[in-house]
Amino acid sequence: MSNVYSQKINETDEVDLIELIRTLWKKKLWIILSAFVFTIIAAGYAFTAKEQWTSTTIVVAPRSTDLGNLLLVRAEYARIIGDSEFSAGGLSDSLYGQFKHFLLSSDLKREFLSQSTLVKEYTKEMTEEQRSNYIENAILNDLVVHEVDPNKKDLKALDKIGLKITFSAETPKLAQAVLTDYVNFVNLHILNQTNKEFKLGFDLRLDGLRFSKKQIEESLTEAKKVQVENLTNALGIAKKAGITDFSKGNSKNLSIPEYMLGEGRLSISDSKLADGTYLFMLGEKYLQAQLDIAKNTEIVYPVDYYSTERQLVKLTELEPRLDDIGEVKSYYYLSSPDYPMIKDKPKKLLILVIGFLIGLILSSFIILLSSLIQSTKKR
Repeated sequence: MSNVYSQKINETDEVDLIELIRTLWKKKLWIILSAFVFTIIAAGYAFTAKEQWTSTTIVVAPRSTDLGNLLLVRAEYARIIGDSEFSAGGLSDSLYGQFKHFLLSSDLKREFLSQSTLVKEYTKEMTEEQRSNYIENAILNDLVVHEVDPNKKDLKALDKIGLKITFSAETPKLAQAVLTDYVNFVNLHILNQTNKEFKLGFDLRLDGLRFSKKQIEESLTEAKKVQVENLTNALGIAKKAGITDFSKGNSKNLSIPEYMLGEGRLSISDSKLADGTYLFMLGEKYLQAQLDIAKNTEIVYPVDYYSTERQLVKLTELEPRLDDIGEVKSYYYLSSPDYPMIKDKPKKLLILVIGFLIGLILSSFIILLSSLIQSTKKR
């Protein structure tokens, strides 16, 4: 009994399927016409839609040869100030790190696109609002920096060392030109910022050295002035007291000034020379000799003074070279911006095929649905 029932169901399904095919065959002209119409619509879109071409570049950290005169200037500066940690690799990594950082700045992208001659030429027929919308869309979708996720399992060897940047435009030439200009724009921005920051630190160091040098000069000049005044006063007292020579018998009760013991640099507040109460007892001859020496002998500066002066002179000579760094790159092209040979969209053939299939399927569905409704009404 069950076999007979199953056989009837199979026969019914087979009859229905054949009936559906017959229905579609009868309406084949409508199906073909519908597919043709949708194909024409798809073709209209495919051949009028804006094209998109994407130029790609891959950059890595700059080589020593890419750093130009900047490397020489920074190396000279490091030698002058005694920075033993400076290296070409460190400078390269620092510049490349800033390059990657600024590439991700939306504000910098907006600044670049707003002043780009190529973008201005492309958007010259647009209204101000349309131009602003184009720039914002380009920032979000067209000018893309592909960050590398180090946790990505299928990370390629190239991704580990390089940074990919892409720009999409309506023509391959425009895409390549704008991407090239953008990389150069970011590079120039970084060099300007880096040089400004470095020159600020450079000027602060120069000011510090000048201050230290002046402080030493003023300190020793003041010390010499105090020496001369004390010796002059003591000499006057010794002359009035008639003390011509130093009395050794009284030496036990005297505090011999540090200056007499050969101290070259004096602390005005702490030196015994600041107290000239008993200085006259050294005698007229001794005091006159010391006074002549104090007046006629040039100040002897400490080693730190000459070290500071030497560093100041060398840095002053280096200063004009800070802006003359030549052509410097904060990156190295592993692959320069390419001229795209295959456009991203529209894919004309694919769009035509999709249009044809939509027309075919949609018309078939409508015909079958209409046939089903008519059959239901007859029952």
